Parts: sequence; C-alpha cells; structure tokens
Amino acid sequence: MYRAPILVGISGGSGSGKSRFARRIQSAFPEESTVIEQDWYYHDLSGISPEQAKKVNFDHPSAVEHMLLHRHLNCLNQGIEVEVPGYSYINYSRLLSRNILKPSPLIILEGLFVLCWPEIRNLMHVKLYIDVDSGTRLQRRLKRDTENRGYTADQIRASWNRQTLPMHQKHVEPSSQFADLIWNSEEDTTFETTFLADLRRRLAKNAKNPK
Repeated sequence: MYRAPILVGISGGSGSGKSRFARRIQSAFPEESTVIEQDWYYHDLSGISPEQAKKVNFDHPSAVEHMLLHRHLNCLNQGIEVEVPGYSYINYSRLLSRNILKPSPLIILEGLFVLCWPEIRNLMHVKLYIDVDSGTRLQRRLKRDTENRGYTADQIRASWNRQTLPMHQKHVEPSSQFADLIWNSEEDTTFETTFLADLRRRLAKNAKNPK
C-alpha cells in the first residue's frame, strides 16, 4: 500500500536559517527525506536584459513560480517523481540540471514564502516559522551572498534596505500567523531536539498507517 509522505514547511526571513535547519532534518533522516528549495522556482528572466532583471523584486512572492512548485509537491505527495528546476542568481535564469526528486516518506520545503500561499500551505502537515532578529539575518545574508552568489556587500545592504526588509515586514513576517510552531533559534536551543523527536514519532506512525 502507498504511504503518503509527511510534508514539513519551513519559513522565516532571509538569513533566518531555513536552509540550515532543512538540511539538519535531512541529515537526521537521510534515507527517508527529500528537501525542496523554494528558490529553485524563481521565474526564468533570461528573456529580458540584465538591467531589467536586476530591477525584479526577488523578495516579493510574485517572483516565484509557485504553481509549478505546488504541482511538484502534489506529484511527490502521490508518489510521482519530479524534475525540479534550479536557478542561477548571476544570470537570473533557470538551470537545466535535470535534478530528479523521488518520493520519500518526509518532504521538507523551505523558503521565504511557503506560508504565504494557501495552496502550498494547505498541503503541509507541519508548518514552522523561524524567528530571528533583522540584524543577525543581515549579517548572515552578507556572508552567504558575498561568498556564494557573487554580490558585493554594498549591493546586499542596498537591496536589504530597499527590498528585503520592507517585503519581509509586508509578506513574510505576517505569514507567521499560519505557522504551527514559531522558533526563535537564537534563544531556544532545545527546540531542534524536540522537533526531530516529534518527526520521528510521526514517521513511525505514518509507516504503520499507509494510505
């Protein structure tokens, strides 16, 4: 009998530690879990000039092709493998990487807006919002984007003040009202252990009651 997966959604502001925690869960359940990054689904902007692409607000939910993400989640939920996109932040374009994701007992979706879209939010069995202060998040963003995405510190700070922080306050932070759990990772150091133990119980129960 088919065993439908447990879907976990992890949201929070830029630099809150969403990706780190998603990978931490995956490392705790290496044979049972699949991670999906919302950022893979940014719209392909290769058809417009770089100057135009630079003006796109990547901190707004409309920058993501969320219905494609929704379709892929539905496929995985039904036991169907999917070919997910990737994204180049340098060229603002989709990557032809043929990244195939197979269904697994635990699906982990992480991203800024995963609690913003009702279609996706309603698929989740566990909805987590990671709450970290903006100063800490900016320092993490500076480190990540200078090392991995080719941006300068001045570009990152300008984008943070012009787009990231206002969009966080307008879209991301309000979505925390839909979370089952809100975690201040700077203050609560015991949460991770408790969360993983709960997931372990959920997986064991799900394995005994396949659909």
